[in-house]
Amino acid sequence: MTTTTATLDPAQAAPAQASDVVHVTVGVLTFKRPDGIAKLLDSLGGLTMSAERPYRLSVVVVDNDPKGSGRAAVEPFMASSAFQLIYAIEPEPGIPFGRNRAMDEAPADSKFFCFVDDDEWVVPGWLDALLEVQARTGTDCVYGPVEPVYPENPPAYFIKSKVFERKKNEDGARIGYAASNNVMFDLPLFRQMGLRFEERMRHTGGTDYLFFNQAVRKGAKIHWSDAALVYDVVPANRMTWKWVIQRQYRLGNTFAVADQLHGTPARRAYRLVYGAARMALGAVMSPALLISPSLGMRAIIHGVRGAGVVSGILGHSYQEYGKAQA
Repeated sequence: MTTTTATLDPAQAAPAQASDVVHVTVGVLTFKRPDGIAKLLDSLGGLTMSAERPYRLSVVVVDNDPKGSGRAAVEPFMASSAFQLIYAIEPEPGIPFGRNRAMDEAPADSKFFCFVDDDEWVVPGWLDALLEVQARTGTDCVYGPVEPVYPENPPAYFIKSKVFERKKNEDGARIGYAASNNVMFDLPLFRQMGLRFEERMRHTGGTDYLFFNQAVRKGAKIHWSDAALVYDVVPANRMTWKWVIQRQYRLGNTFAVADQLHGTPARRAYRLVYGAARMALGAVMSPALLISPSLGMRAIIHGVRGAGVVSGILGHSYQEYGKAQA
């Protein structure tokens, strides 16, 4: 096990008594994205803190490359006075292994744990906004918005179709889902619930949606923080029909695979009907391709997402991340 730690000076943690300072750990899984992880760590170093919600910050970076290719990008932040940095190499390939390792590496007194991705960066008030909603609602988990950042001169129909945009909610609203791209949760509680990322879904993706869905089923509450904004880079090579089709197929397939592993027969039956219905909707909308690329893309999304669901229920597991880590 490879772990490197740089320790924060407690005197710089917060202008409050030590007993009032909550320990928050941010976990991020990285794989051959040195520029991305550096940008994220730089943004975490610029976080602002409210006197009403003082915190001590630790950051766990889990490199899923056995060669440790991310170390050079991480090392300049080892001496940061803004946070304690823990760098660990997880040699077992697969996103759920990296996420589980990140939680395992969190300092023992961590109260809250956050996940963000290595192609994102946070706004200065990000963590304070998560903590504010948690304090106001008493919730077990807070989820926030992810705003896409497009390359220069992107195809207009990709923007109009909103294929890269995510659902938003009213600030403080209770919701029934979350993902690992911008989330904070009560780490001791989730550990008590025995929650782990499903390692049988090593290369499928979607283990984060399953993780938080299981939390909800066990009674965890999730609320939305509209001010906890994270930006997400959309590379130019993702703005293609091929990439969108593959991603939408995988998303549908992921939900079905999760239901195959953890769902009831009734849930799997519902998922099959849902997938068939989306395929039918996509077929009905397909003539829109002749008049509007953006509407046509919506039709394709419905069709291929539904096909991914149906294929997953019938036993096919699409390994989107297997090629990247081969």
